[in-house]
Amino acid sequence: MIDIIDSIMDFLKKFNPYILGGATGSVIHRMRTQMSWSEFIKSVVVSIFISICVGIACKDYLEIENENIVFVACGLSGTFSKLILDEIEQILKLASIYAKLKLGVSKKTEE
Repeated sequence: MIDIIDSIMDFLKKFNPYILGGATGSVIHRMRTQMSWSEFIKSVVVSIFISICVGIACKDYLEIENENIVFVACGLSGTFSKLILDEIEQILKLASIYAKLKLGVSKKTEE
């Protein structure tokens, strides 16, 4: 049990700036938008997830060394996390349609 707690704490220490950036972005989004506490908690969770993804992409894929730039990117992604997810959803839908057309898969319609 202690090993699990230590693993969670190591994870939180490693991604702490990204989590903080996402939470900060979510707070900014709440100041701009009227929402209930349950909606706010859901927004915080989504914002933290998106900001961790952005933080990892900035550090590992884009190889950004400046921590301040990564933190700003995480904060912005937290603020606009719902819009980002909506855009990704649209891209995935279009990619799915494209793949189905290329593979020749079509829905069977009932007669």
